[in-house]
Amino acid sequence: MNVPPERDSSGRFVKPEQEAPKPSDENMHPMSKLLFGWVGSPRTPLILLVLVIVICAGLVVFDLTVNRHEYLDFANANGFYALWGFAAFALAVLSGWPLGKLLRRDEDYYGEAETTPQDVESDS
Repeated sequence: MNVPPERDSSGRFVKPEQEAPKPSDENMHPMSKLLFGWVGSPRTPLILLVLVIVICAGLVVFDLTVNRHEYLDFANANGFYALWGFAAFALAVLSGWPLGKLLRRDEDYYGEAETTPQDVESDS
């Protein structure tokens, strides 16, 4: 049985695959293309991830070669400052969750959008 291209095997209509629209360059300043044109590439996230991994690995190797003179013994441990920084950042990020719960308003805090306030007299 031959199936037309606009239907699938069960006979339902399907839309043909379309390319995602690309933004035009006509409204973009040439300097912004030069500075930020690389951001639109599909490989950018992978390149940034590899770059961060390489930098972290380099810092770990560098941490092994540093001779520290700390007052506290546990601060001389390899990776102490990395763990300390990660814990501090995690605390800052995770403290946003209860703070958001504390400051966030209910969805109906301001009332219905189409109602008039009770202290305002109607025109009719």
